[in-house]
Amino acid sequence: MLSPQQILDAARSKWPRVLRAEAAGENMFPLAIPFGRPSTTGDFGTIRKKLANLASADYKWRIDWKEIDTRRWGKQRWPRKVSFDSIENLAVALQLTEQLRLFREALAFARSACPKLEPWLQTRGHKIPELFSDWKSLIRVCAYFDANPSPHCFARQLSIPVGTKFIEEHKGILDELLKEVLGDRVNTNGVSFEERFYLRTETPQVRFRFLDEALQDHTGWPVVDCSIYVEDFASMRWNIPRVLIVENKAVFLSLPNTPDTLAILGSGKAAVSLSSCKWIEDSDVVYWGDCDEAGLGILSSMRALFPKMRSIFMDYESWMRWKRFAVAGKRDGTAQYAHLTPAEVETLTAVKEGPWMLEQEKIPHEEVEKMIKIIFPMNQHGSSRLHLSVD
Repeated sequence: MLSPQQILDAARSKWPRVLRAEAAGENMFPLAIPFGRPSTTGDFGTIRKKLANLASADYKWRIDWKEIDTRRWGKQRWPRKVSFDSIENLAVALQLTEQLRLFREALAFARSACPKLEPWLQTRGHKIPELFSDWKSLIRVCAYFDANPSPHCFARQLSIPVGTKFIEEHKGILDELLKEVLGDRVNTNGVSFEERFYLRTETPQVRFRFLDEALQDHTGWPVVDCSIYVEDFASMRWNIPRVLIVENKAVFLSLPNTPDTLAILGSGKAAVSLSSCKWIEDSDVVYWGDCDEAGLGILSSMRALFPKMRSIFMDYESWMRWKRFAVAGKRDGTAQYAHLTPAEVETLTAVKEGPWMLEQEKIPHEEVEKMIKIIFPMNQHGSSRLHLSVD
């Protein structure tokens, strides 16, 4: 038999569904709480005390009693079910009367300011109490985007009466709300929040470093190591024989001198931003990232851009050789692996078992130098291939 507190706990577990029904205009009341029949095998004195506690509890609920015959104690009056006759009664019992009032006000405000949010209110409205402190600002942002679906400016430039950092600090819930409000006006090809909702962001940059002084001299580029906007990098009409893309900054900085080679710092998933750099397609491209789910996903994405791209230290043989340096990794549910080689797929299977992560900086530097000499032989290319022009 449930105690009064257990009844309240069971009722509280139904509160989110009750709020959704309230938002959808559905009536869930009277709301019955499964009760169960008291056991007749226990001590009758204890049972009678529990029944008395239940009968005397004043929680705005209704108890349906039923007289039954028991073999042990004869006729007894047992509770059959406990019900709440209205959402107001349930709110009183759960001490949520103020939350219910604020919830109804939040619904009314959203429906007035941004009607297109209605489907979300009816299916996800139970989340509103978590958002009370920011609710009006969230709705104002939604209403603004509904009227201005393609701002093409920085978020802080939007004429919305919210803090200048509000959108940046609430991207998660705004992404959910704005997708509901904007529908097919969302840029479904956008990867970032800003891309999906046509906001400007800082132009991405790419960092590169010449591993060959002669290559730098031939191109006429003024510095060995620099960062420029990706769009400027893409506009170069370079014919660079060899391109080595690495993820780790320390590795990038310590790469050995290598003839005819340009090193690019991928840094996380930034390497995928090289999709506009068409001139790289004519280079001998090699990629080296961490051996984990994310790193192999980046490798696959990069090979989709540059089909002839090779990898180093990301095949199964390398994994088996250096896995003693692996540490606990993380799951990456966003990664795709359609463009991995069979040896790389074997590595993926192995790292998923942990999941594991073999960070590229764990590979000894002398082994890196040996591998680079193997993949980029000293006499593979001649300097006659070098050419530079800029649009």
